Amino acid sequence: MEISTRREKLRKRLSDYWRLEIGNAFLVPATAVFVAYTSESSIGWLTILTFLPMCALLVLGGLYWRGKLLALDGNDEALHAALRIADRFDGILCVTSFLALGAALASWVFPQMSVSLGDRIAATVCGLLAALEYVNYYHRQLQHFDNAADFKRLISGKGFRKSQMAADLERFRSTP
Repeated sequence: MEISTRREKLRKRLSDYWRLEIGNAFLVPATAVFVAYTSESSIGWLTILTFLPMCALLVLGGLYWRGKLLALDGNDEALHAALRIADRFDGILCVTSFLALGAALASWVFPQMSVSLGDRIAATVCGLLAALEYVNYYHRQLQHFDNAADFKRLISGKGFRKSQMAADLERFRSTP
């Protein structure tokens, strides 16, 4: 395959991907609220708590992938800005993601923590998404369905590779 063709395919994938991540930061909470509303269930603080780290990670992911896209054309500013944000908020996003998931799971043992069954379901889904997004961005690539090479690697038994952002963060953190 010609280099320019591979580059254009990568550009297309990144262009779609960053928009998808940003869009999901709005779409997932809107879907949760819509489902709760149509099922005549209430959403309370528990679900709102899980929205925060999940949405923050999706927006960060969108900024990161947009930065990678712009870096293909030699403009590294957006990527460096995303990495600065990722570095600064790493600990906060880790703690809030896993606290949100923990609170959602605790609500199944202590239902009075939530306002409804729908609240517990939405909080659990969003809390799990937050924790998975944190791991997916900061540690290991969990998503393997959007790239044939990644999927082949996974099914060949080579396991989960270090995430792209984790590798970029290592380089970013080691640069003076």
